[in-house]
Amino acid sequence: MAQDAPVELKLHWEPGQTYVQESDTDTTNFLTALGKTSDQKLRLHQTTRIAVQKNAQNQTEAQVLIESLLGEMTYEGQSHAFDSKNPGAAHPALQQTLGGAAGRGFTLVYDAEGRFLDAKDTASMVTGGAVPDLASIADARQLATLFRRSLEMGLPKIPVRPGDKWISDEIVPFPQTGTVQVKLNAKFDGIVDREGRRQAQIAFEGVMKSQPDKDSTGRDLSTQRPVTLGDDSKVNGHIFFDLERKTISLAVFSATIQLQIEGKPMPVRQQVTTRLVSMKPTGAP
Repeated sequence: MAQDAPVELKLHWEPGQTYVQESDTDTTNFLTALGKTSDQKLRLHQTTRIAVQKNAQNQTEAQVLIESLLGEMTYEGQSHAFDSKNPGAAHPALQQTLGGAAGRGFTLVYDAEGRFLDAKDTASMVTGGAVPDLASIADARQLATLFRRSLEMGLPKIPVRPGDKWISDEIVPFPQTGTVQVKLNAKFDGIVDREGRRQAQIAFEGVMKSQPDKDSTGRDLSTQRPVTLGDDSKVNGHIFFDLERKTISLAVFSATIQLQIEGKPMPVRQQVTTRLVSMKPTGAP
């Protein structure tokens, strides 16, 4: 393939294959801005397994499972660990936020051309037992959408050549802050050899800000959310897209987020690094 030929950088799920991803997230919540005595740091290591298969309607189903979660919270000079294998031993704050994450999942459904159709099988992420909590049903679907959008964020919609630039403008739902506009300026830096494979390298930078909630007709609602994103929240990073396997092998996102909590500003700094650890036929050792 010529270096300057256009290439399609579209995420593809291969039926019969299982993908394993590992994500490391480092978050600093600057609580001193809210009058607290110290800031809070949280480190998370998440393993996600995605098994892909065709269904009877010739659709592709990507079954996403959060396999394990390790975490460490540092606050007021003390460190508290979290392990999804023994969540009951963790600090109550970590139990509340992370305790039920491992073992949960959902399924993303795509048509024969690879277009996203729907998210289903979100029951493991819903609370309330026999009487499901309606808010958690909405949150589960939002989390499934957030996962899908985060995988595709920054990728071009059409084939591109090295040196090409484009704007990625997405509306992404977050459970706490509602809908957030993520607008990125991206560039195809070129094709490199990485881990013995030809990979497209993409760099991006942009901004994030909260959008008004809308009703079913698209009209703005006057919903007052306790947590919103300020207009000066910024994000940057880079992606390596494996041209043979048609998937992202490495993605690094860094964000400086200006949260508004009940009207008070609280800066948050976060970096998320996601790696493709393996892609093997389902059932292979």
